[in-house]
Amino acid sequence: MKNYRLLALYCAIFVSVTAFGQTKSINKPKVEIYYFHTTHRCPTCLSIEENTKNVLNTYYKKEMDAGTLKLYILCSDDSKNKALVDKYGAYGSTLILQTLHGKNEIKDDLTSFAFQYSRNNPKKFNDDLKEKISIALKYQE
Repeated sequence: MKNYRLLALYCAIFVSVTAFGQTKSINKPKVEIYYFHTTHRCPTCLSIEENTKNVLNTYYKKEMDAGTLKLYILCSDDSKNKALVDKYGAYGSTLILQTLHGKNEIKDDLTSFAFQYSRNNPKKFNDDLKEKISIALKYQE
């Protein structure tokens, strides 16, 4: 009888810890970055991809490894990406930061920002992109 009580106690603790862990991960937002590009790319388009990867690899390796932050690099000319191109309204080179929290999807089109700073002021691009990602990762409903 004593063994059953001990087993029941262990089961209750396990269920509580498991449920708490699941609730905590459900409340964490997920952030997805989509970079669409065309087949023929200009130096600015290439710098957007390079700088975005640099920010993610430098500051967000842990979040990327955990799957909380994902980067998708897609050719907008490729027909297999048509659904995503349509969903995000991508044209040519497009940079999208999307925060997913529960049923909420918050899309932030960073294309103008990326073209303005990525090649001409990469430090500002990197600093501002880092700030935007950090804010997205902390988003709460």
